[in-house]
Amino acid sequence: MELSTNTTVTLKNIKAIAASFLLTLILLPQAGLLNAGAFDALKELTSGIETPIQPQVPAPGTLGAVRPLKVYFISVGQGDSTYIELPNGANVLIDGGPSNSATSSLASFLSSHQVAKLDNVVLTHPHSDHFAGLQYVFSNLTVTNFFDTMADNTGSTGDDAVRAKAKSMGVNIVHPSAGDTLAWDPGEVQVKVLNSCSTPVSSSVGQVLNDCSIVLKVTYQNTSMLFTGDMQDDVEATLVKEYGADLRADVLKVGHHGSRYSSSDAFLAEVRPHDAYISVGTGNTYGFPTSDCLSRLQNAGAIVHRTDLDGTMEYTAGGTSSQASTADTVPPLKY
Repeated sequence: MELSTNTTVTLKNIKAIAASFLLTLILLPQAGLLNAGAFDALKELTSGIETPIQPQVPAPGTLGAVRPLKVYFISVGQGDSTYIELPNGANVLIDGGPSNSATSSLASFLSSHQVAKLDNVVLTHPHSDHFAGLQYVFSNLTVTNFFDTMADNTGSTGDDAVRAKAKSMGVNIVHPSAGDTLAWDPGEVQVKVLNSCSTPVSSSVGQVLNDCSIVLKVTYQNTSMLFTGDMQDDVEATLVKEYGADLRADVLKVGHHGSRYSSSDAFLAEVRPHDAYISVGTGNTYGFPTSDCLSRLQNAGAIVHRTDLDGTMEYTAGGTSSQASTADTVPPLKY
């Protein structure tokens, strides 16, 4: 049988060709020459067939590799500011510290990490040591979402200015409620709102504003973190009653800079933090962190980290492990 040189042989008819070749070997008596001719014909027919590409098998140890979640507790003096890099590449800034200067610790941190865009900004509550730096943020960076409590500090106009700036920049403004889940990194990171004033509150009383703090529980893989703003012990008691053991967290951003009105024994008994971070300024006039708070944290078995003693600190969750560090040795993400 003679085939045209234009004949296309596909994978579908290989079996038929092979069967014909085998039959030729069995039936033809002149096995030597004829079989050789049949083999040459088969070789010519199959010369244009491409070998199917085999799937690539990942190298050992690469399956399940994921990006970590990184938290930076920024040393901003007597104030509060936390920066988070999420596994999906998005980022978060919780509070902005006490200064709106372009030379502030927050501005320097963002610049050194080449952060030009913030996906999510949170103002836990309207006290100047938390909101002042956000004036710099909204004036110099692109912000997508602004999560804000609805408490108004009647003793200050600075919170009004920050909110007006966010609105003028076209930022999406969200007032989360307790029980909400925030879709910052859906499917990977769970962000649950445990406390917030989602209906208007106006006051100049410190405790009222502190207790309106947006409190977040962030969970990634097997690690949970609590970000508490300036929440005080009366709200802690409410959360203990409502959530109980669900407050369990590996990392606690200590409420109200370690005042004697935060980190109650009952609250710490449910949270059981391994690492506790206190954002506090050197030589502050409030006496923060207080000896009472430090004793309670130590009795709860927490390792205490302080920005006044350790500077900006990094905590890495997921990836290969979870660990605390005072050295920023890993190259930051660029936004």
